[in-house]
Amino acid sequence: MQALIVGADRIETIRAEILRVGPQLGIEKVDHWPGRKVSESRRAIPSRTGLVVFVCDRANHMLMKNVRKQAEDLGIPMVFCRHSVLEVRERLGDLACARCMEKGDAVLRYSQ
Repeated sequence: MQALIVGADRIETIRAEILRVGPQLGIEKVDHWPGRKVSESRRAIPSRTGLVVFVCDRANHMLMKNVRKQAEDLGIPMVFCRHSVLEVRERLGDLACARCMEKGDAVLRYSQ
């Protein structure tokens, strides 16, 4: 399964954070749509996507509306955040904890 980052130009730190918690979420790969081109608002989310991370302060509303609708229709969890690794870490932690609770597993702990 892969994660899709939508928005932002420089995503190295966000990508690294997703891959750090990836095994707990089942994420092995990260794809990226910068969101700068108008045509990107009409792209289809790939079928192998299991998580969408939307960087709100780096993308337009039309793109957000399209990606959100597709994710809801496909049942893909979405995380909205600003361009901040700490916020991404917090949102992914919330998502991982919710998945752990559904499975009955222990709560996810981050090692600093």
